[in-house]
Amino acid sequence: MRQKLVIVSLMLGSCAAPPAPVAQRPLTELTGRTAGAPKDCLPLRPTEGMHFANDRTTLIYGSGKTIWVNALGPSCPFGLNDIPVFEPTVSAYCRGDIVRSVDRDSHIPGPSCVLGEFIPYTRP
Repeated sequence: MRQKLVIVSLMLGSCAAPPAPVAQRPLTELTGRTAGAPKDCLPLRPTEGMHFANDRTTLIYGSGKTIWVNALGPSCPFGLNDIPVFEPTVSAYCRGDIVRSVDRDSHIPGPSCVLGEFIPYTRP
């Protein structure tokens, strides 16, 4: 009887409501910029780097007048100490490529995620 009670309580526990979504702050990097049409691929440039935005679920590529944003989403959380590692399949960052993380200190691998579309944000 006790075993049945444990099984039933585990089943009911899995029916709990999911946690409320965390309210996301606007990205400071996008202030004063206008979104454009998304692209599937961006050429790799040695002078440009991809980095995390302040929310740690968005990647930003480029600098200057136009920056490109790739939203990984809340299902792909990177920690504050994580370094992104990119595995492009060609000489470009493309939708569908894998980005994974490695802890800066311990070198333990973190989550892996798939890149989505790159949305340009241009400053006037």
